[in-house]
Amino acid sequence: MTYENPYMNGQTWPELNILETLRQRNPLVICITNDVVRTFTANGLLAIGASPVMSECSEDLKDLIVHASALLINIGTVTPDKANYYKEAIKLAKKHEVPIVLDPVGCHAGAYRLSVVLDLIKTGSISLLRGNQSEIKAIYDALSPNDESDNSTTGKGVDGAQVEDSAVIAYRLSRLINCPVVATGEDDYVSDGTRVFAVPHGHPIMTAVTGTGCLLGAVLAAFFSAYYPFKNQMPMAEFIAYALAYYGLAGERAVKECGFKPGSFSVAFMDALYILDDAVLLSKQHIRSIVVPDQLQVYFIAGTQDVGLNEDRLLAVVEAACRGGVTCFQFREKGTGTLEGKQKLELAQQLKQVCAMYNVLYIINDDVNLAIAVHADGVHVGQEDMKLEQVRNLVGHIVVGISIYSVEELHKTDVVYADCVGVGPMYATSSKSDAQEPCGPARITELQAAGLTLPCVGIGGITLDNTKSILQAGACGVAVISAIAHAENPYEAAQQFKGLIDSGN
Repeated sequence: MTYENPYMNGQTWPELNILETLRQRNPLVICITNDVVRTFTANGLLAIGASPVMSECSEDLKDLIVHASALLINIGTVTPDKANYYKEAIKLAKKHEVPIVLDPVGCHAGAYRLSVVLDLIKTGSISLLRGNQSEIKAIYDALSPNDESDNSTTGKGVDGAQVEDSAVIAYRLSRLINCPVVATGEDDYVSDGTRVFAVPHGHPIMTAVTGTGCLLGAVLAAFFSAYYPFKNQMPMAEFIAYALAYYGLAGERAVKECGFKPGSFSVAFMDALYILDDAVLLSKQHIRSIVVPDQLQVYFIAGTQDVGLNEDRLLAVVEAACRGGVTCFQFREKGTGTLEGKQKLELAQQLKQVCAMYNVLYIINDDVNLAIAVHADGVHVGQEDMKLEQVRNLVGHIVVGISIYSVEELHKTDVVYADCVGVGPMYATSSKSDAQEPCGPARITELQAAGLTLPCVGIGGITLDNTKSILQAGACGVAVISAIAHAENPYEAAQQFKGLIDSGN
């Protein structure tokens, strides 16, 4: 970051050196993988700068695990004996605090494979789940508490097929099993249960070469082990998205070198993994943050002005609302007597910690500098604030929201730089002294008919009684201020909003 941020006292965040850091750490990745891909996996790990070792029994693993940075479990050639070994390996890795990446190869293609995967997930010890979109959907369908879940799968064989709504499924499954989920396909998606990223890189020829998918699991294990130095700079999902981009870019470069020849591709791919560096990885916007509708269902907005200028009260209300089920919180500190400077920064940091405890998306209202300084999940701006393109250039991959009141505003807004939209005021509100005339839920329908495709929330005068009409108009959720901030029991108020929205889905 090269501009002056008033919250950072002249300091700047260091440039990302993800690949350099991984190669310096030279992580030891233990691979319990399928018989078909061992050599390809070992060569691939060496090419990225990691150290591979293959293990096939618990007696051997006991000696190796104490030196490991990560463990990969790939069920590609599963047998009952191997299934038992996977469980033993998980116990050993957990004992020594070694992260575990699970690759559920072919679990959508048969009941036995799926049962093995579910047993491993239910240990609660998996650190990262990586599968193709058919595999991830099969796991979600099996674990989803929603009786209306579509239990059909569109995949066949271990290669699978493109599945609609894979970003949503990755987000939901990540929250369900409490670990990051990667769903690969034409576009790759990753979620850590709070953020969601899409990665559009790679090449179709990669599916014609045995082992590219399995190697990815090992590569992600190596990257996962190198996350710690970056945990204050970016969420886990973003870090993994960079790993996916690196892998996909290597595939694209290999195709350029060898043409559409699978045999030559394998060699060129190894070379590309070895050659690519951080300059290539960070030269363009190779990953993109996305917002799925679930994240916006109950969008709570508040600042000290909403709780009698009491910082402790705000922290307590936000914590209660997060426990109650809000899916997003926006820190909006505006008005006479509200915090500024260091005090505002400190409160913003405390609020971020609260939201992180509950996997609640954390947004800063208007203050781009503050969003950058605290590494918020996102920032929301109005029509009179900084232009969206400038916001995007400053904040990088965090969520960017924009307020839109009318079709006229929609047409003059560069929504390509935004991820979500707040529409309103829906009804009369006392929470904003400068609010425009209420536009009603019909405005959401008008905007979508005029070309608005981003997920949106209705804001302004929201109550339990009018929430349903806003959802029926096309909104993903409702943005609430007073109905939660002024509630006698914010936990119950949030719970009621979440329950109402869930019952309508």
